[in-house]
Amino acid sequence: MTGLFVEEIGRSSAPPLLYLHGGPGTGSYDFVEYQHKFLADGVRLIAMDQRGVLRSSAIADRDSFGLNHLVEDIEDVRKSLGISSWSVLGHSFGGYLGALYANVYPSSVDKLIFENATFDLGLSARSLLQGVALEYSKLRDTEMVKACLNLAFASTKSVSDLWYEFMSLTNDLGDDRNSLYVHGINRDFFEQLVQQSPFSSDEWGKAAMHQTKLFEEGKVFNSLLGRIPVQPTLLLKGRFDYVMSLDQIQAYIARNSKTELVVFENSAHFPHAEEARAFASEVIRYMNE
Repeated sequence: MTGLFVEEIGRSSAPPLLYLHGGPGTGSYDFVEYQHKFLADGVRLIAMDQRGVLRSSAIADRDSFGLNHLVEDIEDVRKSLGISSWSVLGHSFGGYLGALYANVYPSSVDKLIFENATFDLGLSARSLLQGVALEYSKLRDTEMVKACLNLAFASTKSVSDLWYEFMSLTNDLGDDRNSLYVHGINRDFFEQLVQQSPFSSDEWGKAAMHQTKLFEEGKVFNSLLGRIPVQPTLLLKGRFDYVMSLDQIQAYIARNSKTELVVFENSAHFPHAEEARAFASEVIRYMNE
């Protein structure tokens, strides 16, 4: 756990809630910036930059690092804070990590909240490719539309190959890429937040090694839909989000009857920023039930 950045917001007597960021490698800065003033009165928010990310110590190329290290880091943080059990809020890849953690340490987790999480990167990639096709259709690039839809519906590629192809096609969109992820606010909000933050480009750039090593290890490409956690769960879905696809939502609910779904009508992938007040209200309500 040495070198992990962890911050706490809110009353120590409030229900503890750990936030796990996505990316992989995004960091918790944006979530706290948008949510701290809304969540502070209702929960004890614990936010961490995962190993090798932003304010946490960097990962070197020679270092051993993988998904299990992140799971163990979470449990180490819980123990170091003296918390007997807590709830976990995971965004995007952070949802995958949170679900995995809840399976490995079920007695440590009271409730789960997933904001546009992925539990199966293959299904998320196929869903996102439909969004990429839509963006290319706006550009009247019919060849790219066909390529995206073929990958989304007809490809037999491995999950890792599908994900890398998706990333390549998405990067080719340039600035239009952000339209896949943002609806309710300026689509460039994250880039602006990075530019205005007190952190250097080198600090933000740590994410590359974190992400590369996770993808090279390959465990993130394993579906969790056959291992849905048993804890009560709140799924927070942006109406225009592609990552937490409907087939994943249906599979989760089918395997966990203690699941509630809330849809944010004016959000894509970032309800915590796009509809910040409404997002916090749902989190506080659920945490205090």
